[in-house]
Amino acid sequence: MAKIGKKLVKYSRVLGRRIYSPVKPVVNPLLKRIKLVYVLGGLVGLGLVGSLWYGWRVVENEQVSWWPWSVKSHAGMALGWFENGDEEKAILELRRANELVLWETAGVRESLKKAEDKVREPERIRREIESWEKVLEEKPYYRDVLLRLTLLSYQIYEDEKAQEYFERAEYLDPNNEGVQKIGEIIFSSL
Repeated sequence: MAKIGKKLVKYSRVLGRRIYSPVKPVVNPLLKRIKLVYVLGGLVGLGLVGSLWYGWRVVENEQVSWWPWSVKSHAGMALGWFENGDEEKAILELRRANELVLWETAGVRESLKKAEDKVREPERIRREIESWEKVLEEKPYYRDVLLRLTLLSYQIYEDEKAQEYFERAEYLDPNNEGVQKIGEIIFSSL
């Protein structure tokens, strides 16, 4: 193992000399003028620009951006996955964004909050549906609960459940104005 390491170091030195020799007359004077502080400042500047830049959201190729440590890029990616209907990947990207937070600036906080609100909304709606279904078990002929369950089910794309709840509410009170409005709004688009 040590022999391989020594050979690799020797090979790297030889290769470095062969690459460096032709450009030495041009590079040497430049290296004398460039100070280490300028190089470090440039790298820090590049890092700041990269972390503040949103990048692009390309969900199909699963690319976050050219700066993969950007919280905003991961939050944007979570929104992209959510908009394309993949909740699991959206939650995973949101988790990655939260892991990357080192300093909480206003822009980072705002983009994370926006993404979390959007991605966590179906989870909140499902919990609300569960609580309303418990109420419905106690009072199965409660029209307003049935209408609320219709709207909540429709929001998370459970159209069959929404249709079922609406039919029960319509059966209980077919002439109610609220029932008719919900029927027109939701089921005219289906």
